[in-house]
Amino acid sequence: MLNYNVYMYMGVRIKLKIYIKLNSGKSFKIPAPIILVKAALSFGGFGVSIARRYIPENQKQYIDCIDFRELKKGFDVLRNYKGLTLLEVHASDGTDVTIII
Repeated sequence: MLNYNVYMYMGVRIKLKIYIKLNSGKSFKIPAPIILVKAALSFGGFGVSIARRYIPENQKQYIDCIDFRELKKGFDVLRNYKGLTLLEVHASDGTDVTIII
């Protein structure tokens, strides 16, 4: 049984906020509760086995070195850092992606 209170911080469920801004001007905000992110990481091996078919051979080494169990544990620690920017990418085609806790 999962303890849902672990994912609460001061009475608020902790979510990752994913902001995507396309070069066409469209933007998206995707809330992703940490509990769902952790559930998706639990199926990491299954998803990776499917994705490996579409990854170029010279880049498969990066996927193979990910330990999904440890990554899943890391999200327990991240709940203490609300407001932290995890990722901020500005692509050459003008697409911006930001992930904030």
